[in-house]
Amino acid sequence: MDSADTRYAYPWREDFLEGSSFVVGGASSGLGRAVAEQLLASGARVLLVARKAEALQETARQLGEGAFVCAADLATPGGTEVIVEEAARRFGTIAGVLLNAGGGPPSASALGVSDEQSRDAFDLLVGGPLRLLRGLLPITQEGSSVLFVTATSVRQPVPGLAVSNVLRPGVAALVKMLAQELAPAIRVNSLAPGRFDTAYVRRLEQVWAQESGVSEEEQRRTASARIPMGRYGSPQEFGRAATFLLSPAASYITGTSLQIDGGMVSAIP
Repeated sequence: MDSADTRYAYPWREDFLEGSSFVVGGASSGLGRAVAEQLLASGARVLLVARKAEALQETARQLGEGAFVCAADLATPGGTEVIVEEAARRFGTIAGVLLNAGGGPPSASALGVSDEQSRDAFDLLVGGPLRLLRGLLPITQEGSSVLFVTATSVRQPVPGLAVSNVLRPGVAALVKMLAQELAPAIRVNSLAPGRFDTAYVRRLEQVWAQESGVSEEEQRRTASARIPMGRYGSPQEFGRAATFLLSPAASYITGTSLQIDGGMVSAIP
């Protein structure tokens, strides 16, 4: 096959995902919602997944036609069954899934993490997404894409987030394995977001500001100054990157962890 093969030439236009269906986790707010919004703007249909039904209903109302609701807890076996059943009933087949826990594990030091917190975090970040992926594979089309949301802690530990620092790199390794196991039919990648202006990050900032004895505004100014781009990212910027990796436009990208952090993490490799 030469480089002129038109089978892999996908135009990036407003409706380039017309007729495609996706499952998006953590979709009631923050980064998950931003991905759902961009997929919908590109012509796709989206099953919005999150724990709180009321928040999901409001999000679906705001996003409009093509957004469907599935209230379920990804970290539980019963929750993943509900998601798979609703995706099959609503769409028949899907073109991709965003495996996003929504928010993240609690703040804690390495020795301050309880056994229960460790188990809950594993179910949220590893066990639940794997269980959901196994359930969705029978209705996932050839050429589809799986995208995990991790964090910059896959490259560089974040102070006070011991659980994330331990488990997120494991998810990045899992992505590498799944990319090999599911190729060439399905691509598997991950996005490692840095500081984005979301409710989850603002909650973390409150904790960090209290620990440092400064205001939240000062905490944000200091953090922004450490980012080469000089600011936090907007959820919409994350949504565009995720939509690209979920779409056929990224047809030769698999097994990749893409940092989207404004240059914040400079670790090599």
